[in-house]
Amino acid sequence: MGNEDKTSSSRQLHNISIGDELISVGIKVHNKSMKWQLPPSKSHAIRSLILASQSDSITTITGIADCGDDVTSMKECLIQLGVLIEHIDSSGQIIEMDIESDNSEFESLRIHGVGKNGFSKPEGLLNVGNSGTTLRLIAVLCSRFSFTVTIDGDETLRNRDTEVLWDSIKQAGVDVSFLNLENRLPVKMKGPWFSKIIEQINLDVSKSSQPLSAWMIASSGLERMIEINRIGTSVSNRHWNLSLRMCNQYGSRIILDGSKVKLSPWNVELPKIVEIPKDASMASFAMLACSCLGHEVELIGWPNEEDSIGHEILKNKSKQLGFSWQNKKIKFIGTHSSIEVDITDSNDLITPLSVIMAIGGGGVIKGALHTSFKESNRILSTQSLLKSFGMNCQITNDGISIPGGQKPTAPNEIVDCFGDHRIFMSAYILASKVGANVRGKGLHKVADELFIERFESED
Repeated sequence: MGNEDKTSSSRQLHNISIGDELISVGIKVHNKSMKWQLPPSKSHAIRSLILASQSDSITTITGIADCGDDVTSMKECLIQLGVLIEHIDSSGQIIEMDIESDNSEFESLRIHGVGKNGFSKPEGLLNVGNSGTTLRLIAVLCSRFSFTVTIDGDETLRNRDTEVLWDSIKQAGVDVSFLNLENRLPVKMKGPWFSKIIEQINLDVSKSSQPLSAWMIASSGLERMIEINRIGTSVSNRHWNLSLRMCNQYGSRIILDGSKVKLSPWNVELPKIVEIPKDASMASFAMLACSCLGHEVELIGWPNEEDSIGHEILKNKSKQLGFSWQNKKIKFIGTHSSIEVDITDSNDLITPLSVIMAIGGGGVIKGALHTSFKESNRILSTQSLLKSFGMNCQITNDGISIPGGQKPTAPNEIVDCFGDHRIFMSAYILASKVGANVRGKGLHKVADELFIERFESED
């Protein structure tokens, strides 16, 4: 078994148990200054990887150090599908990765694209870990293949209902069978798609934007034009627009016509070097550290508005939330005013934003129904998290109403994070103020490998 195989097998075992282990978080030093380097945007990185794999050229993806487990899941799935991916250090040299390696050891990834038809049958299952984005993008890509592919993930992802994804793939004529529960991982699938004349796929876009992104990104392998008929009110619009922008930038001619998305065959042509911007959503935890612990944060890597994919709302609403945000410096100055925030296009913010508002002036988060379909039902798990730390909120018809001026207290019981990395990261910061035992050790590595190190290095 080669090094990559060992790494993949190890991660399969790791992903099944991640989130079960306890971590005891002691009270941290308050009112400190800290530097907060935002991690790479996994939304950009995952899309760039799968697009580069479909080109006929070599693409170097930079700015991807400490990219997190979700990006690693996509990388390893592509490797299993026959894509050569080289790990490049800061001096431009190829480095060998083994079972003990982590994502801080490389700065770039060099992807040798296999074109539209160069993917090969994987040995064993494709493990997408905790990554819902990887699952959806890989699944539609695999719809193109005439060989059988089995896809699995960790326990959290196994529990997520992905009926919309599988329904759309079945409509394309792909054989899909569930090895355990209906519409749940693990899944066995065998294409190729569109072996019969099918001109339209109906796709519910009211719960997640990711299946639409997956169809756009895999569309280079089409042999004729098809239409995606969008059903329902779309959510996370900035994310599917990111997919549209990237595809059209790299060669597609995807056309939006009302509720229809017209997809045609195209050749993927990326530049030789693609730089990944930083993840704006992670600034929410820097802001939570400011409000909860009194820290003053120097935020490093804030992206431009286009690459913030909806999370620029953090900066735009910072003053109303009680923050001073001057250049890179963020400080919580407090507020007694409530605020209404619509997170239709920024659902990942619900938990840290709820805690910030509870400590601050309170308010209402709306447009949040689609957060119910993340790693956990984030409306319910956010309410549970607040309750664990002696705070409260009320669930509304499309979000949460949060009283302001609340103060966290030490939990009497273990804080459960439901296998959700954003719940865990919020819980860790709250625990850093009052102390707590938190279930979910290691979950932060899904998106921000350096998260805990920032707090440990300051003491």
